[in-house]
Amino acid sequence: MRISSQQVFDSSLQSIQQHTSDVVETQRQISSGQKYRLASDDALAAGLGVQVAWNKSQYAMFKVNQDHINASLTSTDAQLSSINIALTKFQQMMVQGRNDPLGSDGRKILGQQAESLIAAVTQFSNAKDANGQNILRSGPVSTVLIAPSVSLESGISYNEVMMGPVGTGKDVLAIMTSIKVKLAGGNSPSDEDMVNFQAALTQVTRAQVKTGLLQNQLDAATESAEVQKTNVELQRSNLLDTDLATATASLVKSNALLQAAQSVMTKLDVNTLFQKL
Repeated sequence: MRISSQQVFDSSLQSIQQHTSDVVETQRQISSGQKYRLASDDALAAGLGVQVAWNKSQYAMFKVNQDHINASLTSTDAQLSSINIALTKFQQMMVQGRNDPLGSDGRKILGQQAESLIAAVTQFSNAKDANGQNILRSGPVSTVLIAPSVSLESGISYNEVMMGPVGTGKDVLAIMTSIKVKLAGGNSPSDEDMVNFQAALTQVTRAQVKTGLLQNQLDAATESAEVQKTNVELQRSNLLDTDLATATASLVKSNALLQAAQSVMTKLDVNTLFQKL
């Protein structure tokens, strides 16, 4: 079958148009960094890209929640440490108050010191954060989603620290006030007072331990979420971002094919000119 010059010309023209389009598109990918311009360019990749983008926005929400809980638990830990220090000083003062040589007047002085420690514990337990909310939550403590399928308590409640479990807990301020009244009256704390106060101190310490555990869980969940976020970003990049090495190689190839097609077209033009002469 004979191939006419016109067929070769048409084929070369189509080749030039195709390779020119490939060169322009590859240059666009390299300059913009985006593999696709429209969702219709690759519907599957675009759909997966939307899913990945949604996952990415989820991790942004997780980060906000993580920062919120971290700030809350840090404040809670600071207040519990202050309460614990004040209670330890109060306990040491109780031991002094049980020394017989101290006398009634000495115990009355301790009673005044006890008053200031009670005021300090009251202040620490009712402290508020920058948003005006109680650091030791006055109501039920909410749980917050901080990573896929991982929720964490956002803090510690006032009752858990200062009142304890219903039926078995200790009213910390009530116990301190009762002991202060005895000291202010020149009397020494009883063995029962010492036992009750130790139980109250243990109650506060238990809340500190729980806060530390929550912080450890938060750190672990944050680290895990960061790894998953990185994987999501890698997926998104693989789907939608230009692979510069591949695009550059494609550009070199398309340019070479375009130059070859243009060369064929030039030769055809010359041959046609000679035929006309």
